[in-house]
Amino acid sequence: MPPMSSIADSEIDPLSAVTHPDPYPYYRELAASRPFFRDERLGLWIAAGPAEAAAVLSHPDCRVRPPAQPVPPSLAGTAAGELFGRLIRMNDGAAHAPLKALLMPMLAAIDPGAAARRAAMMAAVIDAGVFNGTSGERINRWLFTLPVVTVADLLGLPVADGDRADEVAQRVAAFAAAQSPLADTHTVRAGAEAAQWLGAWLADATAAAGPLPALRQAAAAAGIDAHAVAANTIGLLVQACEATAALAGNTLLRLGRGTSGLALDELVARVAQDDPPVQNTRRFLAADARLCGHAVKAGDAVLVLLAAASCRGTAEGARAWTFGHGRHACPGDRLAQALAVATVAALLARDADPAALARAFRYRPSLNARIPHFL
Repeated sequence: MPPMSSIADSEIDPLSAVTHPDPYPYYRELAASRPFFRDERLGLWIAAGPAEAAAVLSHPDCRVRPPAQPVPPSLAGTAAGELFGRLIRMNDGAAHAPLKALLMPMLAAIDPGAAARRAAMMAAVIDAGVFNGTSGERINRWLFTLPVVTVADLLGLPVADGDRADEVAQRVAAFAAAQSPLADTHTVRAGAEAAQWLGAWLADATAAAGPLPALRQAAAAAGIDAHAVAANTIGLLVQACEATAALAGNTLLRLGRGTSGLALDELVARVAQDDPPVQNTRRFLAADARLCGHAVKAGDAVLVLLAAASCRGTAEGARAWTFGHGRHACPGDRLAQALAVATVAALLARDADPAALARAFRYRPSLNARIPHFL
């Protein structure tokens, strides 16, 4: 775990904690003494304890998007907004249930061992491409490329060419970045262009192997719109992007700070709990409700501090909350950890120096993901 810091740091709050050098004393204090409270300055309810996180994430009136705002306003009317609106992980309700019933078991069924072997093969494809820049820049590109193209390859999509693999990964990263509340006009425009490019690429792609052809056939037989299938296929690549890059990057930091004695897969699992990639998630009340002993109103937003719940859970032998809980829990947690292991292993095999990386990095600006950016 990162070095201890003062809980009295006046600059830390539930949102700035994501990129704070060491937010964990603060998170532990919240989980222990203020597991559910209202932060009037942020205009948010805060769920920090594991029981409170579970209550929010499993409550039927706590939705993944504001009911009146299914798409972020900055993306509305763009190709990125159209794609976003079809993602089952960003929707509640029965309309998306048939596709979810097909998609989630498919993802959960991908064997982590097979994924790790495929990642090693895709690392050789990336070697054939040219990543210019400093050592840190190349590491950053690897973190955002190898997990994405491995998932694409596992699905049977054509990424065996080094230049195409790099292009796909960059477009996925651009679309992911556009979804952030911190995205500026240029980032949103790039995300919209990326969504168009990815949609055209997927429409032209012939998946001869992997689970994607079977998914498309099953969806067609169930009367599911092909555009929804395409959007959620892209969504799988997005899910392999920032969070897996963060998990692999935070593992490199842990190695750089001298952690030893654990196998790499054990270390990644530990990092997922102790220095998690996704630090928080939001839920929005669709109706007035009683939540964790408090009266909450329709339209209220709850910030679920997954990292704080994980801190509190350590003492109780609990779990890595970064993968969520309830109906929107990530079914690919084992796959994400396998891809992070494979990414770190590939970088170490290519002479990445974790100690040097840990001396020169910052965290990418974000309100929910703790992603190292190596300098």
